[in-house]
Amino acid sequence: MGKLKQQSGFVLVTAMFVILLVLSLALYATGFTLTEIKIADSQKTSAQTYYLAESGIAEAIWKIKNDPDWKNSFETDPSWTIDYTRESALYSNGSYRIQISNVDSAKGEITVTASLDLGLASSQRVVKTSVYKALGESVIGPNAEYADGNIDISGSNLNVLGGGVFSNNNIIVNYWSVLNSDSFVSAVGNIITNHSSLVNAPATFDRNDQPTPDPIPMPAISFDDASDPQSYKNLADHIYTASQFSDLLWANRGQTLTLDGINYVTGAVSIKGNANLIINGALVADGDITLGENTLLCCWGLNCGRAEIVVNRISSTTPSGILSKGRIDFELCLESLTAQGLFYANDKINILSLPTKINITGGLISRKLTLTSLWQGVDLIYDNSIISYALGDPQFSPIVTVEHWEEEY
Repeated sequence: MGKLKQQSGFVLVTAMFVILLVLSLALYATGFTLTEIKIADSQKTSAQTYYLAESGIAEAIWKIKNDPDWKNSFETDPSWTIDYTRESALYSNGSYRIQISNVDSAKGEITVTASLDLGLASSQRVVKTSVYKALGESVIGPNAEYADGNIDISGSNLNVLGGGVFSNNNIIVNYWSVLNSDSFVSAVGNIITNHSSLVNAPATFDRNDQPTPDPIPMPAISFDDASDPQSYKNLADHIYTASQFSDLLWANRGQTLTLDGINYVTGAVSIKGNANLIINGALVADGDITLGENTLLCCWGLNCGRAEIVVNRISSTTPSGILSKGRIDFELCLESLTAQGLFYANDKINILSLPTKINITGGLISRKLTLTSLWQGVDLIYDNSIISYALGDPQFSPIVTVEHWEEEY
């Protein structure tokens, strides 16, 4: 009997052990299954939140392309921001918040925060991306120097960086002159070099060097059209008659005169004597503009010396430069010119000077260009944005480009 009792005890312990083992395995299987269910739910929720955030990015890009207010602000306001929320987005329990901040005109950073309401909890995903639209080429194409007629260079060094040189007629380089360009030099007529002159460029195209370039019509600027709200006269911050502007220069002789915004002169402009002029924007005239007028001993009355002129571009979406409905003359009493802007003459640009330097970032557009600067260097750096905004109504590419994409949970 004692032995039988011992065997019964052993069976009972073994049975209890087996039951505990089976129960442990059952609990493990249940826990594993619940974990897998949670993982599956998490993956499902994560995917839903991801697609919700993606739809927010898609809506932001669609609005930048198609909503007039968003499109205009994105393209023209370098500091534009917007904060926009959509409820019941994609799912009944979904929402997202779109935040856009421009870092420059037509270049912004989009942040979309997507949320799913799960009752006692929520799922969130943040997607960030940068987008931009390229500014289309101006009507003169990738050219820093454009002339509807001849380009005549004598005794001068013209260095063109980042853009080409184009003439609808002939380019004539004379008397030990050098024309340097890191882009194409093109003439619908001929490129002519005389008297030990050189044209240094990756390629030249003219009537004899195929393919002959097609003519480019000279771009028109709206100077004083009263019916055009975008004409320079209608956009002007200050309007002067020729005598009023001359009086302004005279009142500031021997000092620094700063002109802000768009300054429009109804008549001719002559900057002479030792004028020190800073233009933060554009100087526009419907007459001729003379820079450093060649007077006796460079004097204006008792005010003698050579003029210094600086042109600054005050923002990436505003016009800058010196623009004439007639002609622009650089004369011998111009000491130096440093500019970020477009120099545009409906007639002729004539550079006849012995300056310390002429350095222009932007472009030159005229009916004809004559450069005779006694072997002094003229540096012209191409800037498509400056040219486009000065000509008016710049065009952006219709394509919004995504630069990079980042995600956060």
